[in-house]
Parts: sequence; C-alpha cells; structure tokens
Amino acid sequence: MGVAGMPECVRLIAAVAGSFTYASFQNAIPVIRSIAIENATRSHFETCRLTMTSAPAFLRPKVWTIDRLVPGDVLTLADRRIDLDAEYLSGLDEAESGVVTFQLRGAGDELLLEERMAVRLLARDEWGGVGDMAQLLPAFVLPNDPAVAKVLLAAAEALAAHSHPAGLDGYQAADPKRTLLLASAVYSAVAGLNVFYAEPPASFEQRGQKVRRPSKIAQDRLATCLDTALLFAAALEGCGLHAVVLLFRDHAAVGAWLVKKTLPNAVTNDLAEVRKAIASHELVVFETTGVTHRPAMPFQHARSALLPRLEEDQAAGFVAAIDIARSRSGGIRPLASHERVEITDHPGAIAPPLPLLDDVDLPVHPAEEVEVKPATAAGRIDRWQKKLLDLTLRNRLLNFAESKKTIPFLCPDVARLEDRLSQGAAMRLISLPEQNPLGERDAALASDERPRRSLRSPGRYRPP
Repeated sequence: MGVAGMPECVRLIAAVAGSFTYASFQNAIPVIRSIAIENATRSHFETCRLTMTSAPAFLRPKVWTIDRLVPGDVLTLADRRIDLDAEYLSGLDEAESGVVTFQLRGAGDELLLEERMAVRLLARDEWGGVGDMAQLLPAFVLPNDPAVAKVLLAAAEALAAHSHPAGLDGYQAADPKRTLLLASAVYSAVAGLNVFYAEPPASFEQRGQKVRRPSKIAQDRLATCLDTALLFAAALEGCGLHAVVLLFRDHAAVGAWLVKKTLPNAVTNDLAEVRKAIASHELVVFETTGVTHRPAMPFQHARSALLPRLEEDQAAGFVAAIDIARSRSGGIRPLASHERVEITDHPGAIAPPLPLLDDVDLPVHPAEEVEVKPATAAGRIDRWQKKLLDLTLRNRLLNFAESKKTIPFLCPDVARLEDRLSQGAAMRLISLPEQNPLGERDAALASDERPRRSLRSPGRYRPP
C-alpha cells in the first residue's frame, strides 16, 4: 500500500548538481550525486529503461536498463558516470539555463515517470559561488598565467633591490620572517601593475561572478576584490607558498601560511580556525584591494585593514576560507587556458617598499625538547607534579605545536567523544579522503580509470 495521502506511483529520487561549468568537467565534479528509483505501486515492472537527456545538450545522453522493479522497491543505481560535453561548456561566454530530463519506460515503452530538473550552465570564466561551487574556486587560481610570471619577476627584483636574497624559495628557509618577506614582495609587485578597483556583483560570494584571469587584469587594469584575491593566491602559489582565499559577505581577501601547513579541510566555514592560525602567527592575512589605492596601501596597513572583519563579533559576515594547497592535494587543478592575452606594459604605480626584517614582529616558537623519562616511581611522581604546575611555554598542554610526531585529529563534538571514551565504547578512526573533504567533488569518479561505456552499451542493474 502507498503512504497515506500520497498517490501510488514510481518516483525518481535524485540529487543533481545545480550548476555546471567547464571547471566541473575538468575536475570530475559529478553531475549526479545520488540516484534511485522507488516503486510505490502494487505493480511489477520488467525490463525498464531509464534515460537522461539535457537541453541544451551539455551532457551526453545516458541509459540505464533495469531488469525488474517489484512493489516497494527502492533501487539505487551505482553507475553515476555522466559524460559532460567539454567542447560545449568550453565555448560558453555567457550563462544559460538548462534542463535535465529523466524518463523511465516499461517493457512496452509505456511512460512510468518523467522528471525535469532546472540547472545553470555557467560561462567558462564564471564561478558559481559557495552554494554550488565552493570547492571549485581554486580552479580559478592560475599560477601558470603569463601575468603571474611577470608579478613573480617583479617580486624577485624587489627583494634584490632591498638587499634580500632574490630567490622565490617558498618554505625552504624554514623561517616565518622570510615567508612574510616573500608575501610582502608579491604584494609590492602586484601594486606595480597599477590596477584600479571594480565593483563586484551583489552577493557574489553566494551567487558567483565572472572571474578575470591574471592576464586580463594586467591588460585591462581592472579587478574586483575576488579578482585581486585570486591573483594574489596564484602569485603566492607560484612562490611556493600555501595561500588561503577568504570569503566574507560581499568581500574577498587572501592569506598566506608562514609555515608549511594547511587548514584541516579544503573549505571551512569555521572562523575560529582562521583566527587560531592568525593568533599563533602561522597565517598572515591582508586586504588585497589595498593595491588599488593611490598610492598603494603599504603591506603592513593592508594586514591591519582586514583584521576588523575577523573579529569574533563579525563572525556572521564570514562565509568561508578555501585553502588552495589542500585543494590541490585533493586534485582540483587550475583551469586550462583557452585564449592568449597580449600584456601591454602600462606606466607602473609606485610600489610600496618592503618591510625591514628588523620590523617584522613574529614570535619564535620554542624548539621541541627531548624529555628523559625517569626510571623510578618517585621520579615519575615528581615529573607529573612539575608538568601539572608548569605554566611556561615548555608545557605542551598550554603551548601545543604540531611536529612530525603529531597527527591531526578532527572531532566536531569533543564532549561526546569524551563521554564515549569514558564508557569504553569502540570507535573507528577514518582518514580525511574517506570523508570527502572536497565537498561535492567525487573521488571515486575522479579516480575511475575504467573505459567509459559506449552510449550504445548501457549498464544493466539487477536488484538483489
């Protein structure tokens, strides 16, 4: 029998992505996140065919053959491989509306169900916002763009002009002051592009916007806050540094890790994670639109200008922090280039000077001490007492720092974990890849190297 108040019918239960862009194809973002068929009728159906088509034809038609649907069945389809038309998506200059249509037909070709789902087809250079495409923003960070090479050369020249080593050597020096100096040099080099500020669309962080490539910024000398944030992230990545793009309500900025680490997840909505990294002097964040001022805002002022947005009472305006290095390790690649822009040299703005190393105020973290464990009971008791009363930075409980001996452990509910440990409950630890830290990106589809089925050879499913 059917559920009270609901008609008996065959229903499609599917979660389909709401937006598509060329970057979706390039980074294996699944069209279908889950799909199942429920037979809420009293009828048996044999040799059914479920078809999926789209208008316009941005994906290739798909056919599933289902041997049998018995009353009460909820059949989950395991084959979610859908081929997007890369050429069509690559050629989109403006966004379009689309429709994905599912039809299930029985053995006699009778129509058992039809479901239409509206989708957005975005331009090649358009990002869809955190609602649909938060995990895809790093695809628009382009460290190999020709304009980024120009920025990196200018950064190296700025370092040499201030009598610093000119190498863009990332974390090789293992010195946060050196890392901060590299970030400052990148800031000075971008300021030299003489870029002017352009107002972004309203609520771009949620709805998305078209993104200017670094070459386009250098050529047109116009950039929104998101454009400058992505440009800085690309230049920092080109220096070998780990960048973080910060999204606020109607604003974007960037940060650079001073030590070689990343956020726990590629996309985090927890402002406390960012505040903790800044407070520990492991992450430096700055206002990217400071380079559009005349004269350009000094790097030290750009750092201070962003801090009010990170105050605890401003948490409602924080949207997300997207870690570029963490995303790259998960397989999100830069968007492939499709056009060449000739970069014309413009009269450069006066780039702000680099800060002196003596003016860089960063605390020195104490080196990890090798502790000799006492061999006697009295010695162990004395050691415990000292540890309980030690309020200096040597106390790892008060001044914890990650090392090669530590393993990051993510726990959203520490109180519940403590309760379960006290109860002696069995638990299993799982790695981040098992939790799909890249959100909508499907690791199984991305790594699936099996030959794709021909459109003439649909997969067959047999219910258990």
